[in-house]
Amino acid sequence: MSTFKEALTTGKVVVRRAWTNTKNPEQVAVQFFQQIDSPNSVNTLVSMAQGIQPVQTVSAIFSFAKDVAQSKLGNTDVDFTTGGEAVYAADMFDQEVSIQVTENFTANPYSVSHQPKINPGSGEVVTGFDSSTGTNMPVYRHTELVPGGANHTWAAKASMGAKSVNEPGVNLSDLLTR
Repeated sequence: MSTFKEALTTGKVVVRRAWTNTKNPEQVAVQFFQQIDSPNSVNTLVSMAQGIQPVQTVSAIFSFAKDVAQSKLGNTDVDFTTGGEAVYAADMFDQEVSIQVTENFTANPYSVSHQPKINPGSGEVVTGFDSSTGTNMPVYRHTELVPGGANHTWAAKASMGAKSVNEPGVNLSDLLTR
């Protein structure tokens, strides 16, 4: 038997909690967590010097029919972070699954509240270099459960020389006529 915290360190997808959908009580939302390796853009030397693993915890929510959630979880409203034996996503789907991360410069069109990534240390919006516009843009993170292994897509690091979308543009004609 392992707890949620112990199970999370295995790198497998683990059920964090489940709750009945208030708009449709025949559906249950299940939140999954997984610890994944941080992208190569993270300075692993700093992580090593600080004695921390360069990993991050990602989450995804999946909707289940109430009877399926009940049979797999034993309950439709449960929080595994407060105790009990951990439940692995592989046991719910009868196959290995992963949480796949896709970072890009577009908010989820189906969500009115999707916000860009925030640096937890500074509170600033995380930006990345968008090669299609040549500017640094806010980065949005999208996650989904996928069968087997994940193929993560990370946004390029912000470019020091690139114009930020928040900065005023410079017109080349203005420079040439001064």
